[in-house]
Amino acid sequence: MATELLQILKNFQDQLDTDSQRTKKPRKTGINMVLVMDVVNQGPKYIEPFQELVDRIKLLDTLWHHDLNVVSEAVAAYRSMGMSVAMGGTQFEIAKAQKGLKEYIKLLKALGINEVEVENHASGTTLKEMQDEVKRFKDEGFVVVGEMGKKWWWKDPTRVTRDLISVERTLEQGLGLIEAGADYVYWEGMIVRNLIGTQLENKAGQKQLLEVAQQIDPSKLILEVWDDRNLPNHPIIAWLVKEFGPNVNLANIFPSDVKMVEWIRHGIVYEMDHPYMRWAQDKSVATHWWQVESPDYDIDLERSPILKPFF
Repeated sequence: MATELLQILKNFQDQLDTDSQRTKKPRKTGINMVLVMDVVNQGPKYIEPFQELVDRIKLLDTLWHHDLNVVSEAVAAYRSMGMSVAMGGTQFEIAKAQKGLKEYIKLLKALGINEVEVENHASGTTLKEMQDEVKRFKDEGFVVVGEMGKKWWWKDPTRVTRDLISVERTLEQGLGLIEAGADYVYWEGMIVRNLIGTQLENKAGQKQLLEVAQQIDPSKLILEVWDDRNLPNHPIIAWLVKEFGPNVNLANIFPSDVKMVEWIRHGIVYEMDHPYMRWAQDKSVATHWWQVESPDYDIDLERSPILKPFF
């Protein structure tokens, strides 16, 4: 009986994957990059049951361990599950500020880490300097991800205000990093959120985001998401899936949120919308479920009394 039920469940899942055109590992699109801050409680053992949903790991939990074997063992476990592992851009910037990139490279290799994120938030690094850093780490055998934009808009040459960008300068940076050999580019999560709008309200920013994304290879561009004072990312992710389809590349997903993100990618839990279910009732209304016309989000995204002080 249990075997029959498992087969029924598998058939159901296979049909969902077929309808959503969801890619499978190893993926070029539809990437889920997961942000791990606790390798003990939300590390490889936590992720293993749904490992097929996770493609990349950004491992921030590399400090406060007396025994670095904790980290190297976690990295080995992730790698054995077919995941690329990076330490994140923060550690890269600290190492660079301390003029310790040579030692940083040794540490990464000792830990078994195969990926490096080249970012530029704290320093005044030029695009040419970032390109040189990309080439340096590529020559060392790493997968390299360059990052477009800075966390602070007033220091960011790709932005003109907090909520609007220079499309030309953003493309110059992103395409310049790819030209230098970057395997992928992350688009800084604070920029992505601001361009879309926490309440999906920034129509001008959304237009700019789409204009940039249309000119970068979708297999190279990974869009970071980032919470804002504990506001949920789900509306942002739902908007991205609506615009780019279920195989948009996403980064900075928390381990506890991976399954929810996958439900959104399949249109089953899509904020308030549930487009897959509406599409399944009448597939003639759109070629794909994510193209079904959305209801008015302004009605559904009412502000919680708890969150009002933050707006």
